[in-house]
Amino acid sequence: MIVTIALNPSINKLAVIDGLEVDGENKVQDYRISLGESPIYTAYIIKLLQGEPYVLGFLGGMGGRFIHNVMQKNRIKSDFVFNMGESKSIYRIVDSVNGTQTTLLDDNMLVDERDEKNLKHKLQNRIKDAKIMVLGGDMPRGTDFNLIEDISSVAKKHDIKVITALEGQNLRKSLNLKPYALKISDKNISDLVNVDTLTYDKYYVIKELYDILISNKIHYMLYDSNEGLYVLSKNKICKVILSETPEISDGIGASDSMVGAFAVSIERKYEQEKMAKLVMASSIAVKSSKYPTICNRKDIDYYNNKVKIVEIMNRKRGFIE
Repeated sequence: MIVTIALNPSINKLAVIDGLEVDGENKVQDYRISLGESPIYTAYIIKLLQGEPYVLGFLGGMGGRFIHNVMQKNRIKSDFVFNMGESKSIYRIVDSVNGTQTTLLDDNMLVDERDEKNLKHKLQNRIKDAKIMVLGGDMPRGTDFNLIEDISSVAKKHDIKVITALEGQNLRKSLNLKPYALKISDKNISDLVNVDTLTYDKYYVIKELYDILISNKIHYMLYDSNEGLYVLSKNKICKVILSETPEISDGIGASDSMVGAFAVSIERKYEQEKMAKLVMASSIAVKSSKYPTICNRKDIDYYNNKVKIVEIMNRKRGFIE
């Protein structure tokens, strides 16, 4: 089992308007509700790759029921703490005439001490069957890093490998918890590396991440950058290159989907090159799928054969220029 912690899963609501009239009545021409970025996508990919995800976290309101129904439809096991509030919702109003987009964020669900205690109790009941734990996404109001520390402590007591894919300060603080693996993207790279440093070394950021990996005894690090996907370990660093340019349809959930493939690869002890290919293939499969499909297994298999691995560093030769 791979326990996936989704503390603050969200939904996206899209409404298309032909010419938005402020202070007037607007007719919705098209409407869509879908999963927002969250570790729910991580669990989906784990299930798609024939892994066994089990999701724990907080849900509430109509949005929470929508998320739960999607998981039930895809036979993803879960045990959420249901809150009196409404799960995080992101509303997008698109004006097709004027080409504008207005975003409304509803992130007001408040988690209290009793909710946290309930979650930790559920975790204690499930953790004994797990080999891997994924900690990802952001956190709801009322919680702080102490909850991450408590969850990580439970995993450590049961000798569970923790994969961290957190955001902001929580990502940086999580290094002190000595996770087994870490997932980073360009969105949060500045929380770990001073990207404003003037340098002509094209591997500057990668070298900084490698130093973090070594000093914190992290086994694997996944870096999803605009220049490509990097997979780092103590012995080597690989970069994934696409042999063709896919048609991107959406992209929501692609980052979290990477973590799902990452977790399955670690659980099955894949070699680093195989891990890197599967992670990239899962991400591209999600990006190229069209709503309401997240992605299919055949898409992952297809792109798995379309990616190439370039070794840019090994311990014997150093960085290969």
